[in-house]
Amino acid sequence: MDTTDSIRELIDRSKDYLDTKIELTKLKTIGKSADVLSSVFVMISMIFVATLFITFISIALALLLGKWLGAWYYGFLVVSGIYALLLLLIYTQREKWIKTPIANGLIGKMLK
Repeated sequence: MDTTDSIRELIDRSKDYLDTKIELTKLKTIGKSADVLSSVFVMISMIFVATLFITFISIALALLLGKWLGAWYYGFLVVSGIYALLLLLIYTQREKWIKTPIANGLIGKMLK
C-alpha cells in the first residue's frame, strides 16, 4: 500500500466519521426538541385544567359570598377584587416567579 492509498483511506474514514457525527447531532437535536415540546404540551394541558378548576371554584365562591352578603353581584365583586389583588402581586413578581423559572427550565431541558 502506497502513500496515495493511505491518504484516500484516511479521507474516506474522515468522511464516514463526519457523516456519523452529523447524524448523531441531528438525532440529539430531535430528541431534545421532542423533550422540550412534550414538556410544553404537558404544561399547557395542566394550565388548561387548572383554569377550568379555578373558574368553577371562583363561580361557586362568588355565589356563596353573594348569598351571605345578600346580593349575588356582591360575591362576584369580592372575588373579582381578590383576583385584581392577585394580578397586581403576580405582575410585581413576574421576573422572579414566572420568567426566570421558565427560562431556566427550558435551558435545563435543552442542555440535558
